[in-house]
Amino acid sequence: MQKQPVRGNLSDFIKANMGSQFVIPVYQRNYAWNPEKETARFMNDIQDLLVQNTASHFLGIVIYLETSASGVFRQLQIVDGQQRLTTVFIFLLALKKEALNRNDTETAGIIDDYYLFNMHAPESIRLRLKPAVSSDDVYAQLIYGNDKNLSVHDKETFVFRNYDYICRRIHKLAETYSLQQILGTLYRIDILEFPLSGSDNAQQIFESINAAGAPLTSADLIRNYILMNHPDDLQERLYRMYWQPLEEQFTDSRRLEEFFRYYLAARTYSLLARKDIYEGFKQYWGSQHASSEALLQQINQYAGYYARIYHGKMEGKSAEAACADFRISASRLPAPFLMEAARLYLQKQISETAFASTVRLIDSYLTRRALCGMDNSQLGRYFPILLRSVMRSFERSHGDFHAITVNDLVTYNRSNANAMPTDEQLRMQLKEVNAYSLMILRPVLERIEQDGASAKVDTSNLNIEHIMPQHPNAWWEKHAGTANDDEYAFYANLIGNLTLCAQDDNTLMGNEDFAYKKKVLAKTMHIRMNTEILQCRTWNKDTIVKRCDEMANRIIAIYPYEEENVRQEERTQDDILVLSSPSANARAIFHNSMNIEILPGSLFKAYGQRDMRRMHRIYDDFMARGVVSEDASGMAHFVQNAKFASLNEAAQFLMHRGGENTASWTYEDGRRIGGTSRQLMEAVKRKKEVTNTEEIQKKQHSEKQEHKPARKPVRHSSHAGTHSSVQHTEKKTGSHKAKPVNTHAAVKGKSSTVHAHAANKPAGKAVHAAGAKHRPAGMKAAGAAKPSNRRNSQAGRKARNHSSSRRRNSRGFAPQSAHSMSEKQTVTITRFAGQGN
Repeated sequence: MQKQPVRGNLSDFIKANMGSQFVIPVYQRNYAWNPEKETARFMNDIQDLLVQNTASHFLGIVIYLETSASGVFRQLQIVDGQQRLTTVFIFLLALKKEALNRNDTETAGIIDDYYLFNMHAPESIRLRLKPAVSSDDVYAQLIYGNDKNLSVHDKETFVFRNYDYICRRIHKLAETYSLQQILGTLYRIDILEFPLSGSDNAQQIFESINAAGAPLTSADLIRNYILMNHPDDLQERLYRMYWQPLEEQFTDSRRLEEFFRYYLAARTYSLLARKDIYEGFKQYWGSQHASSEALLQQINQYAGYYARIYHGKMEGKSAEAACADFRISASRLPAPFLMEAARLYLQKQISETAFASTVRLIDSYLTRRALCGMDNSQLGRYFPILLRSVMRSFERSHGDFHAITVNDLVTYNRSNANAMPTDEQLRMQLKEVNAYSLMILRPVLERIEQDGASAKVDTSNLNIEHIMPQHPNAWWEKHAGTANDDEYAFYANLIGNLTLCAQDDNTLMGNEDFAYKKKVLAKTMHIRMNTEILQCRTWNKDTIVKRCDEMANRIIAIYPYEEENVRQEERTQDDILVLSSPSANARAIFHNSMNIEILPGSLFKAYGQRDMRRMHRIYDDFMARGVVSEDASGMAHFVQNAKFASLNEAAQFLMHRGGENTASWTYEDGRRIGGTSRQLMEAVKRKKEVTNTEEIQKKQHSEKQEHKPARKPVRHSSHAGTHSSVQHTEKKTGSHKAKPVNTHAAVKGKSSTVHAHAANKPAGKAVHAAGAKHRPAGMKAAGAAKPSNRRNSQAGRKARNHSSSRRRNSRGFAPQSAHSMSEKQTVTITRFAGQGN
C-alpha cells in the first residue's frame, strides 16, 4: 500500500523508524550547512522554542525511498532533506556530549537508544544515520567519542565545525534549561514526511525540490544524474574512484561547476551559460555510447589536464615553462582550447614544441589584447569555436598544430573584433591607454621582471608604483612638463610611469620628488626593472613616453606576434570570404550556395527600430539566442557562428540594405568574387574539380615513376631541343648546355608552371612559330611520319586542359600552365610563396 505524505515532528519520525538506517546517498551533495548561517538559524529556533514552550517550528520536507537492508532492518534513502537531517543528528551528538560532561547518563542513554543507534542491528546498519561518504569518517569519530583524534583537515569539515558550534550553543543553553527540555524541542520541530514508492522518479524529484538549505549547483545535479540510477555498491565504488578525486581537486562546488563548463566546451565546441550546464551535460552524456565508468575516466583525465595547465606540473621542461608563464595571468577564457591541446600532447599526437608554442601564442594573444584595452569578455565563447576550426584542420592533415592555430587565430582575425594587435598597434596603444586601470598590468610587470632572471624572483610582496605620483605636489606640478591636470593624469597612468617596488617603499615614497624616490628605489637593487629608472636624471612626460617605447620593446619580445606559417594543404577546404564596408567588417565560410556561415568576431552596425523589418526579425532572434551581442558604441558582433541562405542575404543583413549585394564579398587576398551566388558556386565547383584533377595527375605520375626503369642520358634532336626540360641530362654537343629555369621569377609572376623555352636553344636551331602546337619531347619533327592515334588523343586532352585553364584564369583563380605538358617538361611552382622548392 502506497504511503501518503504526513506532517509530524522530528522526534516521532526518528523513533517511529526504529530499526531503520537513514542513508545519505553518494550522489547527494556534501554536507554544506554553515555554522554562522543555516546552523545558527536552526539553533536560534531551538532557543525560541525553549522560551515559548507552546510554539512549534516547521523545518521542511524529508523525502525518502525505502529499501530492504538485512532481515527486518530497512534503509531509508534520503532524496531531499539530508542537510536538515544531518544537522539534527549532529545536534543529538552535541547534546549527548554535554550530558556526559555533566554526568547525566540518563539523558545520554536516551539519546543513544532512541536516536543514534539501532541497538541490536548488524554492524553495517548499527548507526541510525549513514552520512555521505565524504562526511562518514568524521561523523563516525564523533559518534564513538574519538573527537580528540581528529586531524587538522577533519576539523575543517562542515561536520566538525557545526558540531563544535552546536556544542557551544548547547552549553550556554544548559545554564538556563535542563538537557531534557532541550531534547524535548524535537517534539515541536515539524517536518513533512514524504515517502516514495518504486514507481516514483526519484531523480526528477531531486532536481525539482530544493526548498531550503544551500542551493544546488550544477555539479551537485551532475553527481546525482551520474550516480543515482546505479546499485548502492556500484554508486559507492564510482564515487570513491572517480567523483571523490574531483571533489578533492575542486574543493569548492562552484569551481567544480566551472570545470564542467569548460569540459563540455572542449567536447562539444560550445560554451554554455552557467544556468545551462546541467541540461547540456545530460544531453552530452546521453549522446555518448560509452559506459558510465569510461565517461567518468574521461572526465578525470580532463580534470588532470586542467590541473596541469593551471596548477602544475606539466610534463616536459619547455611545456612546463610555457604553462608557468601562462599561470601568471591564468586566464580561464582559453581553458577548453588548452585542455584539448594538452590532451593531444600528453597522448603524443602533437610534439612538446607544438604544445608549448601554442600555449605561448594564446598567452601573447590575450595579453596583447588586454594591454590595448580591447574587450576580451566574449572570447570565452570564441575559443571553443576556434578549437573546432583547428581540430577540423588538424584531423584532416595531421600537420603542425601550432601553425594551424596561428593561421586560424591570428591570420583569419586580422580585420575583425578578435584581431591580435600587431607590434605597431601595441606600441601606439601603450602610449594612449590607462595602463594602471588594466587587470593585466601586474602579470605583465611580473613577467618583465622575471624575464631573463637567473633565478625566479618573488614578486608576491611587490606593489605597483607611480614614479610620477597620481596626486602631485608642488614639485611635480613644476617638473612634470604637463599643461594641466588632465594631461598630468594621462601621463601618470601610462605604462612608462609604472614599476614594481616593495610594499614599505611604496608607502615611504608617496608623492615625494624624483631624487628622493631614486634613493628609496636604490635600496632594492634586486628589482631589475628599476635599474634604468635610477640612471635617469629627470622624470617628466618626455621620459615617460621614452620608457613607454622601451617597455613596448620588452613586451613585444616576451609576447611576440606570430605570422602565418602553415602549408595550404593543412588549411580547411572551405572558401573564406570577407566583407568590408563602412558599417560592417565580416568573414564567412562559403560552404555552398545555400549555406553561408558568418564567423565569430564579425562586426556590423546594430539594428534600430526603423531598419529593414525582415532583417530586424533575424537580428532579434540572434540577440535572444546569444548569437549576436551589442556594445556601447552602437556596434554588434557575432559571438557564435551564424548561417544564412545566400551571400546576398548575409550581405543585406550586415549592411542594412536591400538589392543584389553578392559582389560586396571578396576573397581574403582582396580579389573580387564577381557575379551572383550561383556563379560563385559554379566557380568554386570548378576550382575543386581542378584541384582533384591535379591530385590524380600527381598520383599517376608518382606511380609511373615508381615502375619506370632507369635509362641512359638522352641526346635531343634539334626540334626537341627547343623545349628541353630542366630535368633532362645536360647536352654534351658543343658548348651549348641546357640552363636551369629561374623558378623565383616564376613565383613573382604567379604562374603555376614554367617551361624551358627556346631562349636557351643553341644558335641556328629552328623555333616553333607563334601559336603552333607543341609536341612532347621525342615526337618527330614537322613533315615526319604521322603520330599514332593514341598520341593524338593525349595531345587533344592536354590542349583542352590548357583551354579550360585559360577560362579559369578569367574567373579569378590561380593561373595554370601555359602549355599542358608532362611534368618532365615543366617545373611546377606552388601557388603559395614559400611552399615547395
